[in-house]
Amino acid sequence: MAAPQRSRRAGKALIARRNLVGLVATQAAALLLPRLSTAQRFTASSISQAAQDARREVGRLGQRADNMLRHVIEAGPEREAEAVGRFQNEQGPLARELAVVLNRQVSEDDWLLIVPTRELDLVLAMQPLAIRIAPTSDMVENALKEPLVQIEPLPGDTADDVLLTLVLDILSVKRRVALFEVLRNDRLLAAAVRDAVAAVKARRFGLAVLELERVMRAITLPGIVTAISENLGKEAAPNLYNTLVVRFVPFIGWTYFTALLLATIYYNRDTTATVLR
Repeated sequence: MAAPQRSRRAGKALIARRNLVGLVATQAAALLLPRLSTAQRFTASSISQAAQDARREVGRLGQRADNMLRHVIEAGPEREAEAVGRFQNEQGPLARELAVVLNRQVSEDDWLLIVPTRELDLVLAMQPLAIRIAPTSDMVENALKEPLVQIEPLPGDTADDVLLTLVLDILSVKRRVALFEVLRNDRLLAAAVRDAVAAVKARRFGLAVLELERVMRAITLPGIVTAISENLGKEAAPNLYNTLVVRFVPFIGWTYFTALLLATIYYNRDTTATVLR
């Protein structure tokens, strides 16, 4: 008879513990409820129809940018001039259509709803400088008129120096000795540049694109942007960000911009042959 009594006492204790856990969980939920109720939630009814349509259109155009980049990669090993020409021909319609979607079809107040989460840190870094995260049509047209950057390596330049110089020129960042040393000695940036150079030399251009995105993510980190501003003046950071904005990085990611980088590398193959081949 003792065993059943012990079993009943154990059962009562278990029920009591369960009740206590339930009470604690209820109290915790009650404490969290005010926070959850004030959190901003987006639903199909709270996001404007225009913003939803714009997100779809930007996504469709982002896929076109992916295709453009793939064409530039595929043509590179044997037909670099053709790849450059194809990029120059395809970027215009893509950029103009993106500008129309973002400037005419959706309110500026809804732009952040279209920004992918991967690029939010970049966009938020621009906000203190009041950067317009979608380019105007005039900004797009001016960018399309600009020729591809062409450089001549300096005596003593390594392959890493040449690639970094190309990136800085595209970003309208002047190559000054003090700044260049800061960039060359940044661990994350230097590693990305080194790996991008290795891929370019091996003519593995698909891999090179991945490494070039690493380069761009490193060079746009707050510490690097601050170093650029300190060395070149307060306009350097807005100029850098506007170069990214006009290639729609905040909305479609780095696809368009890395296509530009790769086309520029092809364009400079002869002048950089001594170090990048």
